Amino acid sequence: MKYKYTYGGALIGDAEKKAIMRIVDKNYWPAGEECAKMEKEAAAYMGMKHCLLVNSGSSAGLLALTALELPKGSEVIIPAVTFPTIFNIIIQCGLVPVVVDCKIGTYTLDVKKLEEAISPKTKAIICVHAVGNPCDMPAIMKIANKHNITVLEDNCDGFGGNIGKKKVGSFGHASFTSFHAAHIVAMGQGGGVFTNDSELARKVRMYRDWGRQSDIPRRMNDGKWPTLPHDYDMRFIYEKIGYNLGPLELQCAMGRVQLKRTEKIKALRKRNFHRLFNGLKQLPDLILPNWVDGADPSWFSMPLSTTGDRGSLVSFLEANGIETRSMFSGNILKHPAFEGVEHRSMELEEANWILEHSFWIGVHPRYTKKDIDWVISIFEKYYAQIA
Repeated sequence: MKYKYTYGGALIGDAEKKAIMRIVDKNYWPAGEECAKMEKEAAAYMGMKHCLLVNSGSSAGLLALTALELPKGSEVIIPAVTFPTIFNIIIQCGLVPVVVDCKIGTYTLDVKKLEEAISPKTKAIICVHAVGNPCDMPAIMKIANKHNITVLEDNCDGFGGNIGKKKVGSFGHASFTSFHAAHIVAMGQGGGVFTNDSELARKVRMYRDWGRQSDIPRRMNDGKWPTLPHDYDMRFIYEKIGYNLGPLELQCAMGRVQLKRTEKIKALRKRNFHRLFNGLKQLPDLILPNWVDGADPSWFSMPLSTTGDRGSLVSFLEANGIETRSMFSGNILKHPAFEGVEHRSMELEEANWILEHSFWIGVHPRYTKKDIDWVISIFEKYYAQIA
Protein backbone atom coordinates (compact mmCIF):
# COMPACT_ATOMS: atom_id res chain seq x y z
CA MET A 1 0.00 0.00 0.00
CA LYS A 2 1.19 3.51 -0.79
CA TYR A 3 0.78 5.62 2.34
CA LYS A 4 0.04 9.33 2.38
CA TYR A 5 1.46 9.65 5.90
CA THR A 6 4.49 7.50 6.73
CA TYR A 7 6.76 7.36 9.76
CA GLY A 8 10.22 7.12 8.16
CA GLY A 9 12.56 8.40 5.50
CA ALA A 10 15.68 10.53 5.85
CA LEU A 11 15.28 14.31 5.66
CA ILE A 12 18.01 15.00 3.14
CA GLY A 13 18.94 17.83 0.81
CA ASP A 14 21.65 18.87 -1.61
CA ALA A 15 24.32 19.01 1.09
CA GLU A 16 23.90 15.31 1.93
CA LYS A 17 23.90 14.35 -1.76
CA LYS A 18 27.06 16.37 -2.44
CA ALA A 19 28.79 14.79 0.56
CA ILE A 20 27.98 11.29 -0.69
CA MET A 21 29.04 12.01 -4.27
CA ARG A 22 32.31 13.56 -3.08
CA ILE A 23 33.25 10.18 -1.58
CA VAL A 24 31.92 8.25 -4.60
CA ASP A 25 34.06 10.40 -6.91
CA LYS A 26 37.02 9.84 -4.62
CA ASN A 27 36.37 6.09 -4.98
CA TYR A 28 37.26 5.41 -1.36
CA TRP A 29 34.83 3.08 0.39
CA PRO A 30 35.95 1.83 3.83
CA ALA A 31 35.67 4.06 6.88
CA GLY A 32 38.46 6.64 6.88
CA GLU A 33 38.82 10.38 7.35
CA GLU A 34 35.09 11.13 7.27
CA CYS A 35 34.43 8.39 9.82
CA ALA A 36 37.07 9.74 12.19
CA LYS A 37 35.66 13.26 11.87
CA MET A 38 32.09 12.17 12.47
CA GLU A 39 33.12 10.10 15.49
CA LYS A 40 34.78 13.16 16.99
CA GLU A 41 31.84 15.45 16.17
CA ALA A 42 29.18 13.03 17.42
CA ALA A 43 31.07 12.45 20.68
CA ALA A 44 31.33 16.23 21.18
CA TYR A 45 27.59 16.63 20.54
CA MET A 46 26.87 14.03 23.20
CA GLY A 47 29.40 15.53 25.62
CA MET A 48 31.27 12.22 25.72
CA LYS A 49 34.84 11.14 25.08
CA HIS A 50 34.31 8.42 22.51
CA CYS A 51 32.03 7.54 19.60
CA LEU A 52 32.63 4.39 17.54
CA LEU A 53 30.64 4.30 14.30
CA VAL A 54 29.27 1.01 12.99
CA ASN A 55 26.95 -0.27 10.28
CA SER A 56 23.70 -0.29 12.31
CA GLY A 57 22.16 0.36 15.70
CA SER A 58 21.75 -3.37 16.23
CA SER A 59 25.47 -3.90 15.58
CA ALA A 60 26.24 -1.05 17.97
CA GLY A 61 24.27 -2.82 20.69
CA LEU A 62 26.04 -6.11 20.00
CA LEU A 63 29.46 -4.48 20.17
CA ALA A 64 28.70 -2.53 23.35
CA LEU A 65 27.54 -5.64 25.19
CA THR A 66 30.31 -7.83 23.75
CA ALA A 67 32.97 -5.33 24.82
CA LEU A 68 31.85 -5.62 28.46
CA GLU A 69 33.21 -9.19 28.30
CA LEU A 70 30.82 -10.42 30.99
CA PRO A 71 31.20 -13.98 32.29
CA LYS A 72 29.05 -16.48 30.40
CA GLY A 73 25.74 -17.06 32.18
CA SER A 74 25.64 -13.58 33.70
CA GLU A 75 22.23 -11.96 33.83
CA VAL A 76 21.28 -8.84 31.89
CA ILE A 77 18.08 -6.98 32.77
CA ILE A 78 16.06 -5.75 29.80
CA PRO A 79 12.53 -4.34 29.45
CA ALA A 80 9.85 -6.52 27.89
CA VAL A 81 9.07 -3.81 25.32
CA THR A 82 12.18 -3.85 23.17
CA PHE A 83 13.38 -4.31 19.62
CA PRO A 84 14.20 -8.00 19.03
CA THR A 85 17.82 -7.48 17.94
CA ILE A 86 18.58 -5.85 21.29
CA PHE A 87 17.12 -8.83 23.13
CA ASN A 88 19.09 -11.08 20.77
CA ILE A 89 22.47 -9.60 21.74
CA ILE A 90 22.08 -10.97 25.27
CA ILE A 91 21.63 -14.49 23.91
CA GLN A 92 24.39 -14.03 21.31
CA CYS A 93 26.83 -13.09 24.08
CA GLY A 94 26.01 -16.22 26.09
CA LEU A 95 24.16 -14.25 28.76
CA VAL A 96 20.75 -14.69 30.37
CA PRO A 97 18.00 -12.08 29.83
CA VAL A 98 15.97 -10.99 32.85
CA VAL A 99 12.78 -9.43 31.52
CA VAL A 100 11.11 -6.60 33.45
CA ASP A 101 7.71 -5.03 32.89
CA CYS A 102 7.16 -1.64 31.21
CA LYS A 103 4.69 1.12 31.94
CA ILE A 104 1.69 1.87 29.75
CA GLY A 105 2.17 5.43 28.54
CA THR A 106 5.95 5.58 28.75
CA TYR A 107 6.56 2.07 27.30
CA THR A 108 9.88 2.07 29.15
CA LEU A 109 11.27 -0.03 31.97
CA ASP A 110 9.24 0.13 35.20
CA VAL A 111 11.81 1.42 37.67
CA LYS A 112 9.68 0.25 40.62
CA LYS A 113 10.14 -3.34 39.39
CA LEU A 114 13.87 -3.01 38.69
CA GLU A 115 15.44 -3.69 42.06
CA GLU A 116 13.45 -6.86 42.71
CA ALA A 117 14.79 -8.26 39.41
CA ILE A 118 18.42 -7.98 40.54
CA SER A 119 20.21 -11.14 41.65
CA PRO A 120 23.85 -11.93 42.47
CA LYS A 121 24.27 -12.90 38.81
CA THR A 122 23.05 -9.53 37.47
CA LYS A 123 25.90 -7.76 35.70
CA ALA A 124 24.19 -5.29 33.36
CA ILE A 125 20.97 -3.41 32.60
CA ILE A 126 19.92 -2.38 29.09
CA CYS A 127 17.64 0.67 29.22
CA VAL A 128 15.54 1.02 26.07
CA HIS A 129 14.38 4.56 25.30
CA ALA A 130 11.29 3.37 23.42
CA VAL A 131 10.35 5.59 20.42
CA GLY A 132 12.67 8.24 21.88
CA ASN A 133 10.92 8.45 25.25
CA PRO A 134 13.70 8.36 27.87
CA CYS A 135 13.78 5.90 30.72
CA ASP A 136 14.07 7.43 34.18
CA MET A 137 17.86 7.39 33.99
CA PRO A 138 18.62 9.25 37.24
CA ALA A 139 16.58 6.68 39.20
CA ILE A 140 18.04 3.74 37.25
CA MET A 141 21.62 4.92 37.74
CA LYS A 142 21.03 5.29 41.47
CA ILE A 143 19.93 1.65 41.69
CA ALA A 144 22.69 0.42 39.36
CA ASN A 145 25.41 2.22 41.30
CA LYS A 146 24.08 0.82 44.56
CA HIS A 147 24.45 -2.72 43.19
CA ASN A 148 27.60 -2.10 41.07
CA ILE A 149 25.80 -2.97 37.82
CA THR A 150 26.85 -1.72 34.37
CA VAL A 151 24.21 0.24 32.44
CA LEU A 152 23.84 0.36 28.65
CA GLU A 153 21.38 2.77 27.06
CA ASP A 154 19.59 1.75 23.87
CA ASN A 155 19.15 5.21 22.36
CA CYS A 156 18.47 4.01 18.81
CA ASP A 157 15.21 5.96 18.67
CA GLY A 158 16.01 9.09 20.64
CA PHE A 159 19.31 10.68 19.57
CA GLY A 160 19.30 14.32 20.70
CA GLY A 161 17.00 13.90 23.71
CA ASN A 162 17.75 15.33 27.13
CA ILE A 163 16.87 14.84 30.77
CA GLY A 164 17.60 18.19 32.34
CA LYS A 165 20.85 19.43 30.84
CA LYS A 166 22.26 15.93 30.28
CA LYS A 167 21.97 14.10 26.96
CA VAL A 168 20.01 10.87 26.85
CA GLY A 169 22.67 8.28 26.11
CA SER A 170 25.25 9.87 28.41
CA PHE A 171 23.92 8.57 31.73
CA GLY A 172 25.03 4.95 31.47
CA HIS A 173 28.48 3.41 31.18
CA ALA A 174 27.88 3.25 27.42
CA SER A 175 25.06 3.84 24.98
CA PHE A 176 24.29 3.00 21.40
CA THR A 177 22.18 4.66 18.76
CA SER A 178 20.92 4.08 15.24
CA PHE A 179 21.63 6.33 12.27
CA HIS A 180 19.18 4.44 10.06
CA ALA A 181 17.25 6.49 7.51
CA ALA A 182 14.08 6.26 9.63
CA HIS A 183 15.74 7.64 12.75
CA ILE A 184 16.62 11.12 13.98
CA VAL A 185 20.01 11.54 12.29
CA ALA A 186 20.58 9.44 9.18
CA MET A 187 23.61 7.85 7.56
CA GLY A 188 21.28 5.79 5.37
CA GLN A 189 22.15 2.78 7.51
CA GLY A 190 24.47 3.07 10.48
CA GLY A 191 24.90 3.34 14.22
CA GLY A 192 27.27 4.35 16.97
CA VAL A 193 28.54 3.38 20.42
CA PHE A 194 29.21 6.17 22.94
CA THR A 195 31.24 5.93 26.14
CA ASN A 196 33.59 7.83 28.41
CA ASP A 197 35.51 4.63 29.18
CA SER A 198 38.62 4.58 27.00
CA GLU A 199 39.30 0.88 27.58
CA LEU A 200 35.74 -0.03 26.65
CA ALA A 201 36.03 2.13 23.52
CA ARG A 202 39.23 0.30 22.56
CA LYS A 203 37.49 -3.06 22.90
CA VAL A 204 34.46 -1.91 20.87
CA ARG A 205 36.82 -0.82 18.10
CA MET A 206 38.64 -4.15 18.16
CA TYR A 207 35.46 -6.22 18.06
CA ARG A 208 34.15 -4.01 15.24
CA ASP A 209 37.34 -4.34 13.17
CA TRP A 210 37.85 -8.13 12.94
CA GLY A 211 39.37 -8.35 16.44
CA ARG A 212 42.50 -6.37 15.63
CA GLN A 213 44.03 -3.29 17.23
CA SER A 214 43.48 -1.02 14.25
CA ASP A 215 44.01 2.22 16.16
CA ILE A 216 47.73 1.78 16.95
CA PRO A 217 50.63 3.02 14.82
CA ARG A 218 52.54 0.59 12.64
CA ARG A 219 55.10 -1.23 14.75
CA MET A 220 56.64 -4.66 15.11
CA ASN A 221 55.41 -7.49 17.29
CA ASP A 222 58.87 -7.71 18.95
CA GLY A 223 58.05 -10.89 20.80
CA LYS A 224 54.82 -9.78 22.52
CA TRP A 225 53.00 -12.65 20.80
CA PRO A 226 55.55 -15.49 20.56
CA THR A 227 53.55 -17.46 17.99
CA LEU A 228 53.98 -14.62 15.46
CA PRO A 229 57.12 -13.25 13.76
CA HIS A 230 58.91 -10.42 15.59
CA ASP A 231 58.48 -8.08 12.57
CA TYR A 232 54.75 -8.73 12.20
CA ASP A 233 52.71 -5.49 11.91
CA MET A 234 50.88 -5.01 15.24
CA ARG A 235 47.90 -3.47 13.45
CA PHE A 236 47.08 -6.86 12.01
CA ILE A 237 47.44 -9.03 15.07
CA TYR A 238 44.03 -10.43 15.96
CA GLU A 239 43.48 -10.50 19.71
CA LYS A 240 39.68 -10.96 19.78
CA ILE A 241 37.17 -13.10 17.92
CA GLY A 242 35.68 -10.06 16.27
CA TYR A 243 33.30 -8.96 13.56
CA ASN A 244 33.34 -6.79 10.44
CA LEU A 245 30.78 -4.13 11.36
CA GLY A 246 32.29 -0.83 10.25
CA PRO A 247 30.39 1.79 8.21
CA LEU A 248 31.16 3.04 4.71
CA GLU A 249 32.99 6.33 4.27
CA LEU A 250 30.13 7.78 2.20
CA GLN A 251 27.70 7.02 5.05
CA CYS A 252 29.90 9.00 7.43
CA ALA A 253 30.11 11.92 5.00
CA MET A 254 26.31 12.05 4.87
CA GLY A 255 26.09 11.60 8.63
CA ARG A 256 28.35 14.59 9.29
CA VAL A 257 25.93 16.83 7.38
CA GLN A 258 22.94 15.35 9.19
CA LEU A 259 24.62 15.74 12.57
CA LYS A 260 24.70 19.52 12.11
CA ARG A 261 20.92 19.44 11.66
CA THR A 262 20.15 17.40 14.78
CA GLU A 263 18.58 20.20 16.79
CA LYS A 264 16.44 21.37 13.87
CA ILE A 265 15.23 17.84 13.15
CA LYS A 266 14.49 17.28 16.83
CA ALA A 267 12.55 20.56 17.05
CA LEU A 268 10.39 19.70 14.03
CA ARG A 269 9.62 16.26 15.40
CA LYS A 270 8.78 17.78 18.78
CA ARG A 271 6.46 20.31 17.10
CA ASN A 272 4.60 17.57 15.24
CA PHE A 273 4.42 15.37 18.33
CA HIS A 274 2.78 18.10 20.41
CA ARG A 275 0.37 19.06 17.61
CA LEU A 276 -0.77 15.45 17.48
CA PHE A 277 -0.87 15.22 21.26
CA ASN A 278 -3.11 18.27 21.59
CA GLY A 279 -5.32 17.17 18.72
CA LEU A 280 -5.84 13.61 19.97
CA LYS A 281 -6.13 14.13 23.71
CA GLN A 282 -9.90 14.69 23.61
CA LEU A 283 -10.65 11.39 21.90
CA PRO A 284 -12.45 8.88 24.13
CA ASP A 285 -10.37 5.72 24.45
CA LEU A 286 -6.85 6.78 23.48
CA ILE A 287 -4.07 6.69 26.06
CA LEU A 288 -1.50 9.31 25.13
CA PRO A 289 2.18 9.08 26.10
CA ASN A 290 3.78 10.56 29.21
CA TRP A 291 7.42 11.10 30.09
CA VAL A 292 9.67 11.59 33.12
CA ASP A 293 9.98 14.98 34.79
CA GLY A 294 12.63 17.15 33.23
CA ALA A 295 12.80 15.15 30.00
CA ASP A 296 12.94 16.80 26.59
CA PRO A 297 12.57 13.75 24.32
CA SER A 298 13.73 13.57 20.73
CA TRP A 299 10.59 11.85 19.49
CA PHE A 300 10.89 9.11 16.92
CA SER A 301 7.14 8.58 16.80
CA MET A 302 3.85 9.08 18.66
CA PRO A 303 3.07 5.99 20.79
CA LEU A 304 -0.62 5.40 21.43
CA SER A 305 -2.77 2.86 23.23
CA THR A 306 -6.47 2.25 22.96
CA THR A 307 -8.82 0.71 25.48
CA GLY A 308 -11.08 -0.08 22.54
CA ASP A 309 -10.52 -2.25 19.47
CA ARG A 310 -6.98 -1.63 18.24
CA GLY A 311 -7.46 -3.75 15.13
CA SER A 312 -10.46 -1.73 13.99
CA LEU A 313 -8.75 1.60 14.64
CA VAL A 314 -5.48 0.63 12.95
CA SER A 315 -7.32 -0.79 9.94
CA PHE A 316 -9.20 2.49 9.54
CA LEU A 317 -6.00 4.55 9.76
CA GLU A 318 -4.21 2.30 7.28
CA ALA A 319 -7.17 2.39 4.85
CA ASN A 320 -6.94 6.17 4.95
CA GLY A 321 -3.23 6.25 4.19
CA ILE A 322 -1.73 6.55 7.69
CA GLU A 323 1.08 4.09 8.30
CA THR A 324 1.08 2.40 11.72
CA ARG A 325 3.36 0.04 13.60
CA SER A 326 2.69 -2.20 16.57
CA MET A 327 4.49 -1.05 19.71
CA PHE A 328 7.69 -2.95 18.91
CA SER A 329 7.59 -6.32 20.60
CA GLY A 330 4.96 -5.71 23.28
CA ASN A 331 6.07 -8.59 25.49
CA ILE A 332 9.17 -9.88 23.67
CA LEU A 333 8.80 -13.31 25.29
CA LYS A 334 5.53 -13.91 23.42
CA HIS A 335 7.33 -14.01 20.06
CA PRO A 336 8.04 -17.47 18.59
CA ALA A 337 11.80 -16.91 18.19
CA PHE A 338 12.25 -16.86 21.95
CA GLU A 339 10.29 -19.97 22.86
CA GLY A 340 12.56 -22.11 25.01
CA VAL A 341 15.25 -19.43 25.45
CA GLU A 342 16.79 -19.46 28.91
CA HIS A 343 15.61 -16.41 30.82
CA ARG A 344 14.12 -15.06 34.01
CA SER A 345 11.12 -12.79 33.99
CA MET A 346 9.08 -10.78 36.41
CA GLU A 347 5.31 -10.28 36.20
CA LEU A 348 4.71 -8.71 32.76
CA GLU A 349 1.11 -7.59 33.10
CA GLU A 350 1.48 -4.18 31.44
CA ALA A 351 3.73 -5.48 28.66
CA ASN A 352 1.07 -8.07 27.83
CA TRP A 353 -1.54 -5.30 27.68
CA ILE A 354 0.76 -3.19 25.45
CA LEU A 355 1.13 -6.20 23.13
CA GLU A 356 -2.62 -6.14 22.48
CA HIS A 357 -3.52 -2.44 22.71
CA SER A 358 -0.58 -0.24 21.65
CA PHE A 359 0.78 1.11 18.36
CA TRP A 360 2.49 4.19 16.97
CA ILE A 361 2.34 6.67 14.11
CA GLY A 362 4.99 9.00 12.72
CA VAL A 363 5.97 12.55 13.68
CA HIS A 364 8.38 13.00 10.77
CA PRO A 365 9.84 16.52 10.36
CA ARG A 366 8.69 16.78 6.73
CA TYR A 367 5.06 17.13 7.81
CA THR A 368 3.36 20.50 8.11
CA LYS A 369 0.56 21.72 10.35
CA LYS A 370 -1.84 20.94 7.49
CA ASP A 371 -0.59 17.34 7.39
CA ILE A 372 -0.95 16.90 11.15
CA ASP A 373 -4.45 18.40 11.12
CA TRP A 374 -5.40 15.91 8.40
CA VAL A 375 -4.16 12.99 10.53
CA ILE A 376 -6.18 14.27 13.49
CA SER A 377 -9.25 14.54 11.25
CA ILE A 378 -8.93 10.85 10.28
CA PHE A 379 -8.90 9.86 13.96
CA GLU A 380 -11.95 12.06 14.54
CA LYS A 381 -13.80 10.41 11.65
CA TYR A 382 -13.12 6.98 13.14
CA TYR A 383 -14.49 7.93 16.54
CA ALA A 384 -17.48 9.70 14.99
CA GLN A 385 -18.50 6.55 13.13
CA ILE A 386 -18.29 4.30 16.20
CA ALA A 387 -19.99 6.74 18.58
